[in-house]
Amino acid sequence: MPAEVETMFYNTEVPWHGLGKKVDNYLTSEEAIKAAGLDWTVDPVNLFHNFQGNRIMVEGKVGLRRNTDGRILSVLSPEYKPVQNAKAFEFFDSVVGTKSAIYDTAGSLRNGQKIWILAKVTGAISVKGDQVDKYIVLMNSHDGTVALKMFFTPVRVVCMNTLNAAEAGAARIETFYAKHTGNIATRMERAREILGMTNKFYEEFAEQANRLANAQLPPAQLPKLLAAAFGTTGAIRPEDVVNFSDFGTTRRINEMEKIYELFGGSGKGLDIPNIRGTKWAAYNAIVEYIDYAKQFRGKQPEDNRLEYAWIKSMNIKHRAWNYLLKD
Repeated sequence: MPAEVETMFYNTEVPWHGLGKKVDNYLTSEEAIKAAGLDWTVDPVNLFHNFQGNRIMVEGKVGLRRNTDGRILSVLSPEYKPVQNAKAFEFFDSVVGTKSAIYDTAGSLRNGQKIWILAKVTGAISVKGDQVDKYIVLMNSHDGTVALKMFFTPVRVVCMNTLNAAEAGAARIETFYAKHTGNIATRMERAREILGMTNKFYEEFAEQANRLANAQLPPAQLPKLLAAAFGTTGAIRPEDVVNFSDFGTTRRINEMEKIYELFGGSGKGLDIPNIRGTKWAAYNAIVEYIDYAKQFRGKQPEDNRLEYAWIKSMNIKHRAWNYLLKD
């Protein structure tokens, strides 16, 4: 398994990224943690260095050590309060116990620095006949980079695109955060409340997705959409873009032209007559590029794909979704 994904299981179908080991039974969070290789804890430990033969403690920092192999996952402030894997996952049990969701995948990234669990919610959404399944993701980190975070991620069945939905509803419905320096028990209770809002979120998502599927996007407008989604520095603004050459670098122009090709019908399921050429197809072209087609540099480029799709590209997907809903 590539180094990016340290351990992982999947319960139903092979995930879109093709990684992990298959398990054949529905799981409790305790079983899921074992199947995913996450049955370990982390503890803060003092750090020391040697100077002229003397062992000196590092002030103002602690190491977060994994109990199974002694690996230091991160160096953080002493105020940092780790959330153990078992504690982070257990609140899903009440949802799974009602048969309203099942554990689908779980695992760790970057040698345990980030962990996740994905639950599949019963039922599906139809966007002009294009089926979308309903999922909830919980992510946590042991390196201080991601707060305990729960969000909904619809997945398009025909191609397994992870359709991280609009940022506009994030504070109300979509996302749950728990900072590691606060009262975790209180925030866990809030997470249970948000899980109860699943139906409301997906009703809103279905309404918005069908709006996009009923609106054509002229190909000439695609560069402006991509500028809104990818122009994160403000140097590339939608109103200034006429064609792909306005994106400047050869690498970025090639990326935008690849998305144009996907939108034109080469994308998975984007040639379906009901949705071809629509804003829904344009959004899925961007997501398919991010989830599948983006090229990463380095010796093991695929190591970056899952983290990029779920974490680093979230704002790109949000900006694209919100831009398409504006008109």
